[in-house]
Amino acid sequence: MVSVDDIIKEGITEAIVTTVSKDGVPNAAPMGIIRQGKKYFIRMYADTKTFKNVSDTGYLVANFTDDSRVYAKSAFRDLEPAYFQFDDGMVPPRLKDAAGWAYFRCRVEDAVILEAVSAKIARCCVPTYSRGFGAVIEAAIVGTRLRFYRGDEGIKKIREYEAVVKKCGSPADIEAMRMLKEILGLI
Repeated sequence: MVSVDDIIKEGITEAIVTTVSKDGVPNAAPMGIIRQGKKYFIRMYADTKTFKNVSDTGYLVANFTDDSRVYAKSAFRDLEPAYFQFDDGMVPPRLKDAAGWAYFRCRVEDAVILEAVSAKIARCCVPTYSRGFGAVIEAAIVGTRLRFYRGDEGIKKIREYEAVVKKCGSPADIEAMRMLKEILGLI
């Protein structure tokens, strides 16, 4: 049996967090899960669907995927129902195509404190790293925080990440960056 410690390492691990509303509507958003020793938590903005769903239901699923398009899209838009899989025993759904996931009980304090319920590795692969994939993640993070930047600082950062994606990214990373720029009105 796999444990959450086997999947999430010390530091911040990027994941697509899935939640569900009291009315059964699924939601997905990229989030950084912070691990310090055996403690896991997420710092969430209180005005988001994810925070409301976690506050209402007390659960979330951290999904691990190498599809940069899911990060770019879910940062700003709702994913279609076809992305989600409801499993017996898990309150929120998981992503259908995730390589693995961790199911957490949540407690809202200064941050959202996570208590592992279960974890699963659905597909194993040799870990490889793409600067293009990382650049898409960073650009999506900057995009969610554009309101905090002065002038066009945030847009300049996104363009720098775009240059990395063009140089190092896969076709999916290039498509994800194009989608991200379109969503942000930069095309």
